[in-house]
Amino acid sequence: MLLLIAAALASTVAVLPLQQGAGGTAYEGLGRALAGMLTSDLSVAPGLTLVERAQLDALTTELALAESSFLDPATAQKLGKGLGAEFVVVGGYSVVGDTFLLDARLVRVESGTVVRAADANGTVSAFVDVEKRLVSGLLDGLEVKLAEEARARILAAAPTRTFDAFAAYGEGLARESAGKLPEAQAAFGEALAADPGFQLAADSLLGLRQALDEAAHARQRKQSAKRAEKLDQLVATLPEPTRAPDRKARAAFLLRLLALQEQGRDCERYAEMRRYLDLTGWSFPTGKDAYGQLWKDATALAVEVGYAPDEKVDAGGHRDAEFRIQSKGATLFSSVGRWFYDFPTMLVDVPSSPDLVTALTRCMSVPEQLAELGALREAVAKHGVGEERVFDYPVPLAERLEWSALAVRARSTGIDAAMSARIAELVAAYDDETPMKPTGGSTARAWVEGQAAQLAGFGLAVERARVAKLGFTDATLRAAIEAVASADPARVAVADPDCTQPLASYQAYAAATKGAPTHAGVVFAPLRDMGCLVGTPGRFAGGAEAVHWVQVAPSRARESGGPACDAGFAELPSRLPPPGTDAAPFTVTGLLGWYYSTLVMPICAADPAVGAG
Repeated sequence: MLLLIAAALASTVAVLPLQQGAGGTAYEGLGRALAGMLTSDLSVAPGLTLVERAQLDALTTELALAESSFLDPATAQKLGKGLGAEFVVVGGYSVVGDTFLLDARLVRVESGTVVRAADANGTVSAFVDVEKRLVSGLLDGLEVKLAEEARARILAAAPTRTFDAFAAYGEGLARESAGKLPEAQAAFGEALAADPGFQLAADSLLGLRQALDEAAHARQRKQSAKRAEKLDQLVATLPEPTRAPDRKARAAFLLRLLALQEQGRDCERYAEMRRYLDLTGWSFPTGKDAYGQLWKDATALAVEVGYAPDEKVDAGGHRDAEFRIQSKGATLFSSVGRWFYDFPTMLVDVPSSPDLVTALTRCMSVPEQLAELGALREAVAKHGVGEERVFDYPVPLAERLEWSALAVRARSTGIDAAMSARIAELVAAYDDETPMKPTGGSTARAWVEGQAAQLAGFGLAVERARVAKLGFTDATLRAAIEAVASADPARVAVADPDCTQPLASYQAYAAATKGAPTHAGVVFAPLRDMGCLVGTPGRFAGGAEAVHWVQVAPSRARESGGPACDAGFAELPSRLPPPGTDAAPFTVTGLLGWYYSTLVMPICAADPAVGAG
């Protein structure tokens, strides 16, 4: 057997996606991420060639194989032969409460013989250490001595040590493999948000940009083949950004940007716009004459090449083409400020705009957007254009970029206390007496306050959605529902006397619940808070502590909660157990359910522990 094992050292090995054992739907994508991690670590062994994920994905797609069949011996052999691999690594993983388990087998493709088997387990938070022990178990059986430096490199290497980030990354890989690119982008974005230093997630997002552009382009071609052919021809003919000062080159680039936007290739358009800024030293010819000449040149070129920036407009109709080019793109070249914002607002909410900030929001995930907006703020300061104002509105360019970042955060995570304080600080800096030119009488302060109010509206909507889950993510809420529905003793504390009655009462509801309804958190958050979900620490040490927390809810009341909140607080005393009595477990969970639905979900009482603050 040692000879068989040693043969692996001069062989090609494919690590197949690991198959999920126990665990909820939140961890369905981990198999691909774990396979990538194993591949990276095993590749350190001298003489061992690992098959790249792209090759494996291509073959599984070609063979129309589902992940559920990866552990089937015949399928593994078929894949191994197709990849030219002499050995395949197959295995599985389970997440049971706070326990993470891995197992793997090194299989000879020719015979299907298991050459080496290994397993490891530990806590979820130490998942990297568990994976390293599995790798060590596989390598220890090989007739080879790894140099200490190589072994140390394996033990130290980890794409991330944040399990939530790793799980989201795995979900992204699975979605990407299934061709669900927007969902993959969202998952990779979640991974990067959980761990901003997760380079694999950042690289995956970068790689998705071209794929997203191509997908948008394909949709555009399907909608109008004749129009798509003209746009393809135009993009292939017109030049990319250039330093050339001649008028025709600038006009050609303007038309190119319009065509890329029409094709939906926002990532490519963003990259080219940024490159053009650098090539021109962040300085455009200014003044009415230069601007007017540009759109006239662009109009003449559009007529020459048979293009109009709207497929309903005849490119030969000079007047129509001229109007469209002037209104849809030429204004961007009139100043650096308009390059960033082609409409008079600080928020990124006009999807038809051709400006730089809109392009990046269409192209990037939320964490990337925030990072890029920060980089743009630094760049405008470096190039001395941070104080430029667009359309005579009061907010200068550098600050507008900060407002845009606030808007992105408000729409994705709501508005926390620090953001609220910063918004108030920005608003306070504006004069409430000087009238604004564009609005004919409104003051700078009034206009900025209006923008801040829009931000608050976005933030409140997100807060309500988040509070509705009462601290659960979609995935963990689904996992809680599944655990209660199945009364799985590995996932719910069925033997705990404080949980037995509530679990039995909610089991039928869980079984009937489909997906992860918004209000389901009201039922399952009390179970979690009382420690009935295995692997999730209870929020309260006991029923008395939970009752006290609800009792003092008025001390956390929000200002101006409204009549519904007033009524809820008035009802509170009647909901509490009589003084001096011990509340039964079912009474406590029922009280928590009432508290969450009546006082927390409507945002009457701040409750930071469940994201309701």
